[in-house]
Amino acid sequence: MVIFIITLIAFYISYFLYTIYNLHMFQLNYYKIKEHIKWIKKNIGKLLFRSVSMIPILFLAIEKTVIQILVISLFLLMAFINKPKKAKKPFAYTNRMKRLLLTINVISIILIAITKIIFGYKYIIAMAILNLLLPIEVLIANYINMPVNNLITKGYIKDAKKKLESMPNLIVIGVTGSYGKTTMKTFLGKILSSKYNVLITPQNFNTTLGVVRTIRENLKATHEVFVCEMGATKKGDIKEICDLVKPKYGIITSIGEQHLESFKSIENIINTKFELADSIPEDGLVFLNADNEYIKQKEKKDNYIYYGTNNKEYKYNSYDIKNTSNGLSFKMILDGEEKEFSSKLLGEHNVINITGALALAKELGVETEKIKSKVRLLETAEHRLQIIKRGNNTIIDDAYNSNPAGARAALNVLHSFDGTRILITPGMIELGEKQYKCNFEFGEYATQKCDYIVLVGKEQTKPIKDGIEAKNFDKNKLFVVDSLDEAMAKANELGEYGKEKIILLENDLPDNY
Repeated sequence: MVIFIITLIAFYISYFLYTIYNLHMFQLNYYKIKEHIKWIKKNIGKLLFRSVSMIPILFLAIEKTVIQILVISLFLLMAFINKPKKAKKPFAYTNRMKRLLLTINVISIILIAITKIIFGYKYIIAMAILNLLLPIEVLIANYINMPVNNLITKGYIKDAKKKLESMPNLIVIGVTGSYGKTTMKTFLGKILSSKYNVLITPQNFNTTLGVVRTIRENLKATHEVFVCEMGATKKGDIKEICDLVKPKYGIITSIGEQHLESFKSIENIINTKFELADSIPEDGLVFLNADNEYIKQKEKKDNYIYYGTNNKEYKYNSYDIKNTSNGLSFKMILDGEEKEFSSKLLGEHNVINITGALALAKELGVETEKIKSKVRLLETAEHRLQIIKRGNNTIIDDAYNSNPAGARAALNVLHSFDGTRILITPGMIELGEKQYKCNFEFGEYATQKCDYIVLVGKEQTKPIKDGIEAKNFDKNKLFVVDSLDEAMAKANELGEYGKEKIILLENDLPDNY
């Protein structure tokens, strides 16, 4: 009896950890049913392996000590396999997750109790089946909790709206784009802080609920400006956030092929990003990156202000751009005079983001000299061309995300350094039908900018490898490995002894990929 109880405890530990794993994946899929079902289909083999510990349950009815000890050992082994590992985005024990965990446990206990009453010892089979179906149980539990979740969400949104209504003088700025929005948000927060008390949405809180949480937890009566990053994976997402915060100013940083898998077409991406522009009142202003062809093609409106580089027709135009491994410099005509700006940021592409932030700051009355001093102090966001020194190595950490334009810009930054230039990448994802083409072209371009290339994942990086080989890149300088750790180890072996290595980490696949 004692061994039997120990066995059940070992089973529950394994089952609990497997439940947490599934909940974490559901969380990383943003609680979206369709996305999670696609993830289940894609990872069915991995899920079946993680469920293999339930097979020994069928032997629990055999009351032999040796067998039950073996069963306990296997449960503990699978508990070790299912235990939470270091993640880029760790599992968050939110109230919603706690409710899901409770609901899953209640469902399991009820079903096991029913089968125990009806079938006696055969309830053991129900335990095994429950574990195999755990990914589906998460969706069932979510469906059961949906009325409660919706009620709580409505309450949170109501609280956020009430707080915003109590601050009629708050200047709300919406920031969106296929890429560059987090950088733009950060730059705006720094530059505007020279005149205003500014709140920006933290980290990746760019969904409706993320914005709601920011308002409820961080917005204070003393704030004068709220810079709200707005993300989207489908049409209507930006409008939903705009209906909540009612921005008077908006800035669209870029439009590109990122998230094409969920949007299906570039037209859907354009229309979704311009939901921000459509939500700005007539007495407000929309700032648009005119260097982006998709943005430039949209019909102009009276309250649109364009910013760009090397084009005098824009009100805010940066030119004479100099880009080195030590930083950036550029010029701009402001207040009728030529002004020169400098920044320690890397990459010519950052000039367009600085220009957009500068344009909005000027329209909000920030003095040019204050802007200049803030631009000099700007720092890159974490994992976005972040420079890390490790002994004789310089790591350019651009791991947060990757899109075709950003990947090319990162390669240009790598090429601006002197030393042995090494690219480490798993490639780009969520590009739909264009994923092969974009990765192929990325591989082609990389051959012009790198001394060595290390690809992470054989299947995932095949399009990049094809592009690299199409350019007859030296095969002895191309490597394919299974993990980032292996890639870093390989990078440490490359190049000449004593010569500085410049290692670009371009993209890092999310935990649920």
